[in-house]
Amino acid sequence: MADRKTISYDEGNDGWTSFHSYTPEWTTRLGTKFYTFYEGELYEHDTGSRTRFYGTSDSADITFNVNESPSENKIFKNLILEGSSSWDTFVSTNLESGTIEVDEYETKEGFRYGYIRQSGGRLTSSELGVIGIGPVVEVIDDASPSNTEFRLAEDVSSNIITSGVDHLYMNTNEGVEFVGVINDVTAHPDYGNARDVIHIEETPSEDAVPPSFLPAVGTYIFATKDVSAESRGIRGYYMRVQLRLEDGGYAELFSVGSEAVKSFM
Repeated sequence: MADRKTISYDEGNDGWTSFHSYTPEWTTRLGTKFYTFYEGELYEHDTGSRTRFYGTSDSADITFNVNESPSENKIFKNLILEGSSSWDTFVSTNLESGTIEVDEYETKEGFRYGYIRQSGGRLTSSELGVIGIGPVVEVIDDASPSNTEFRLAEDVSSNIITSGVDHLYMNTNEGVEFVGVINDVTAHPDYGNARDVIHIEETPSEDAVPPSFLPAVGTYIFATKDVSAESRGIRGYYMRVQLRLEDGGYAELFSVGSEAVKSFM
């Protein structure tokens, strides 16, 4: 069976401590050396390439929970690794999820600090990440949701980022609808304003909005910050952490910590 795993028992901890990707036919120990047999061949472990067993390399991952003050709702801001390398990091709580990529860790005094970037939903009105824009006065190109432009009566806020980070929403009779990703704010040549035309790029497929649902004249639109760029951490009672090392090789991990503050949201 391809999904079989080996589990190990630690007598000092009196419990099962880890899963292993290799599935030996027999195991034995000689002094401090650990040996296994596979397809009739003898293999010595803890030597040679790490995460490589019986000629096959596998990724390594560690999963654990951070649960200090379990009765309090917290914001987990970062992860602090003490070890020889950074890991791809995936975190989740009972409310939210986030990531830290390998190159997002910073090394300071032998520790590696990574700030958690949120993932998931875009609308974060409870965190004051919303910028009101106003009613649409002209839809310059409403033929399709690709490269559509909306003109406003006045200049829009300079806090709106035009590099494909901020997202455009509109109010409808059914509630709030996602429109698209803002990729430019320009000036219409006929009205003398500096920032009165919002451009959106093609609506992502997972949030596709039919052309009939694009903002019409009079529709109120607003922008919200992409939660992955806010980097305020993730909120919840506990945090589940998965550290993954895809490329194998040698890596040591001595301790893991996280900074968290009580959430009042």
